[in-house]
Amino acid sequence: MMAGMFRHPSEFVTFKATPHLPGVEMYSAHLVDHAFAPHVHDGYSLGAIEAGVERFRYQGADHLAPAGTLVLLNPDELHTGQAEVDAGWTYQMLYIEPETLRAMTGSDAFFPDAATHDAALATAFRKTFRRMWSASDDLAFVSDFTQLVDAIVTRYGRNAKALRSPAARETRGTAGMRRVLDCIEARLDETLNVETLAAEADLSVFHFVRTFSATFHVTPHQYLQARRAARAKSLLAQRASPSDAAAAAGLTDQSHLNRWFKRTYGVTPAQYQQQIGTRPKPGTRR
Repeated sequence: MMAGMFRHPSEFVTFKATPHLPGVEMYSAHLVDHAFAPHVHDGYSLGAIEAGVERFRYQGADHLAPAGTLVLLNPDELHTGQAEVDAGWTYQMLYIEPETLRAMTGSDAFFPDAATHDAALATAFRKTFRRMWSASDDLAFVSDFTQLVDAIVTRYGRNAKALRSPAARETRGTAGMRRVLDCIEARLDETLNVETLAAEADLSVFHFVRTFSATFHVTPHQYLQARRAARAKSLLAQRASPSDAAAAAGLTDQSHLNRWFKRTYGVTPAQYQQQIGTRPKPGTRR
């Protein structure tokens, strides 16, 4: 599983796109030395820690996730990840687009707790995940997926009109911050300077940086880079070439994308596309 790309010989990261259910991506990893830069997933991130202990920062707080912990992250929430113990941590994740979960449950879901210890459900997650990984048809995959995710949502999910905590909704709901986020999303492929974003928020440059960092628990630059990596990942999943994805995400070149993508997701763009089966044929551009 590509251990050679990491400093530690036992480390690996593997993504898998399933043909059986649109809007679902699978992920399995063991990490020791690798630390994830602040990053974001457009959909839900639901997973379980199999062994070791992970430390991650989410919504301004540090969380420890030992073996037997469910990790339940809402869409578009910045987070990090690194080992808390020398042996690292092993885990599996399901990345689920909001529309897919909404179609399954009939409503939006919100997970108030990012990490919760539930050894029995974590064990069930691991066993079900392995069956799903090797499922040969959509009936087997969707049956297992539905039972597993239903159990998680029933036990730990909440219905919500928005996908964020009340505090996050309040801070993100200010008109100035909404304009800043919209500006970043609309202009990811451009060079954005701090004066432009501060003007959107109607704040001085330094007041803007302080307010943004207090609101989102990352600096404006960290948020911008996380959104650029997420944009590139989405394009790579649609068979865009790494060079085209880099340009569309506002990164200077493919080598820049390689560095940020590896820090963010643990693999290079080419390795990610190879794993999920979207690597363009040589000589093609999209």
